[in-house]
Amino acid sequence: MQGLKDKRILITGASSGIGAGMAKVLAREGCRLVLHYNRNQHGIEQTLKTVESLGAKAQVIQCDFKQLTQLTQFFNQAWLLFDGLDGLVNNAGIVTKSTSLKDAEGEQFAQTLAVNLQAPYQLSTAFAKACIKAKQPGVIVNNSSIHGQATCEWFSAYAASKMGLDAITKVQAVEWGKHGIRVNGLAPGVVPVERTDKILNQPEMAAKWCERMPAGRYGTTEEMGEATAYLLSDATQWMTGSVLTIDGGLIARGNYPVR
Repeated sequence: MQGLKDKRILITGASSGIGAGMAKVLAREGCRLVLHYNRNQHGIEQTLKTVESLGAKAQVIQCDFKQLTQLTQFFNQAWLLFDGLDGLVNNAGIVTKSTSLKDAEGEQFAQTLAVNLQAPYQLSTAFAKACIKAKQPGVIVNNSSIHGQATCEWFSAYAASKMGLDAITKVQAVEWGKHGIRVNGLAPGVVPVERTDKILNQPEMAAKWCERMPAGRYGTTEEMGEATAYLLSDATQWMTGSVLTIDGGLIARGNYPVR
């Protein structure tokens, strides 16, 4: 991807899944990476090993995004690791599956919004302020979900957080465009990761999902990484306030399986 070599990129939630896939692709593109994780130390060590084997320079930093008061210190540390940042990928998130009746007091709902919505809002704002102060452009990619567009049972908290993230993507793109800061979103479809690979690849489950996708298969974490690299690259210099859906055509078909 044009313009990515030596760019300094912070990826949140890089210890596994899509975040690890993003890190691998951006390492191949020659980026310098700040890799965030929360609890999965083994996973982040594997991600670090992978990106370094590809010749990328990388630093690791830990933070629990449920502790919102820690975000300012976290971002300041991340900014200093390579003497600034050129891009921010808000990938960290939690998938909450619960009916509203089971979460009547909204405890899981609030926790999900803290990690999936409030944390990206605060980190993006800190990134924009730092870029403006440094008089430099910047690029933000928010990892959303197709649940921000169409959802199903069990996903009140998760869908609300992703719909909100899509809205923030558009608003912040409008607010910061004059400063040369672009903000776009990525909306992945069904992508097996470590915690879902076994169940999604059961023959019955795979048939249920894949027959609803015109592409006929699941996505991969590296494909999400390629899409992220595209959004960070010079190829999308005139693209801001957009959400790129990459889901094998599932949303276009509009037919989720019944849960």
